[in-house]
Amino acid sequence: MTTPVQDSAAVEPPVTHIIGAGLIGASIGIGLVAEGWTVTIDDNDADAARLARSIGAGGNLEPESTPDLVVVAVPPSAASAVVGDALLRWPDAVVTDVASVKAPIADAAHATGHGERYVGSHPMAGREISGGLGAQGDLFKARPWVLCPNGGTPHAIALVRQIPEALQCDVVTMDAQAHDAAVARVSHAPQVAASAVAAALGTLSPADVALAGQGLRDVTRIAASEAGMWADIARMNHHALVSTLDHIIGDLEDVKEADDIGEALTDLIERGRIEVARIPGKHGGARRDYTAVTVIVPDEPGQLLRLLGDVTDVGVNIEDIAIEHSPRQPVGLTTLYVISARAKELTEILSDKNWEIAAS
Repeated sequence: MTTPVQDSAAVEPPVTHIIGAGLIGASIGIGLVAEGWTVTIDDNDADAARLARSIGAGGNLEPESTPDLVVVAVPPSAASAVVGDALLRWPDAVVTDVASVKAPIADAAHATGHGERYVGSHPMAGREISGGLGAQGDLFKARPWVLCPNGGTPHAIALVRQIPEALQCDVVTMDAQAHDAAVARVSHAPQVAASAVAAALGTLSPADVALAGQGLRDVTRIAASEAGMWADIARMNHHALVSTLDHIIGDLEDVKEADDIGEALTDLIERGRIEVARIPGKHGGARRDYTAVTVIVPDEPGQLLRLLGDVTDVGVNIEDIAIEHSPRQPVGLTTLYVISARAKELTEILSDKNWEIAAS
């Protein structure tokens, strides 16, 4: 069970060193530098380190420098060793990491005899692309950032939590093992499921795949993720991931083997509808139901901008947007998700402005 972390007294930002200049490490660096922190960043790959520094993710760590806080942002399989090395190299520094599996790293930190200076953390954000070129300083804004103290001192916890506070995250604290069980269901298994659905397309011809609609794109979006990192995660969180996959496979087997597959599928979909309503919505708040207004937009320069300008003139806020191109057709479908009370008004005004509204 997650618990909101209480605000701590305002203190000066710690001098921070980031080990790992990939997407997450560089994004943290950019975000902290923008907030006025003193940050250095390094990586085993000298080119990655130079890139991160060139895009504003931090400076170069001088040999005599002694950071207050060390952030380990390396691949999960290397995190335990790098955390241990950091605890020994900087005996006065607090060390955290951002790997998506926490219990094995916490065990390794305590095995060094300095576990009280370690606090695990996990920003629940990312992108389908990796590397410093994909880094964004606002990558974590309004996203959950989990802290797993697991024996860390109050000073260590307070120091580490300044990072997500500075990056405007929704900070929660959890036990490391509870965290690993939860992310197996909300993060790791979705990757497996998305990749399995995408891999099933391998038997289809290009003409068959061209029939794909927005539903397939939604389900398989994260299937573009790099495979290497996920192999590490699966090994480190093996038990919780397999338990989750057993649960999902059991539900699918029930549908597959049911005497009435329609009834079984209806039950599964209804249970899914109940649970998806529990997923946090915009800005981490309660999930809201929006009405979709789908507009047929000519696939020509400036048309999407014109549509958004017309919506702005109406004064209706777009809560979400999806764009679907029609294969071999000179138009696209742009679906605007708006508060239900404004949907009818928006539809009428866009029609008056000669936009063609697709039938729902």
